[in-house]
Amino acid sequence: MILYTPMPYEAIYAEEQEGRKLQQVHIQGVPVMVEVKEDEAEIVQVMSTNPMDFLNQELAPGKRLKLQLGTNQTDSYE
Repeated sequence: MILYTPMPYEAIYAEEQEGRKLQQVHIQGVPVMVEVKEDEAEIVQVMSTNPMDFLNQELAPGKRLKLQLGTNQTDSYE
């Protein structure tokens, strides 16, 4: 669906955004936005400017990643 509006996405879909823990991390050197859920993270958006990063299936939105607890490093995502 394409929505033609000058309003930002966050203003239109504010209900979806409530309660989400989003964090930008680097996975395999690529910046991505993930939603943290308990002991796993789900890729929400690829933030890279390299078009080849969007073809990488390991970084596809919706992919779930297991978190390694006990570290605060961005390399803790598998």
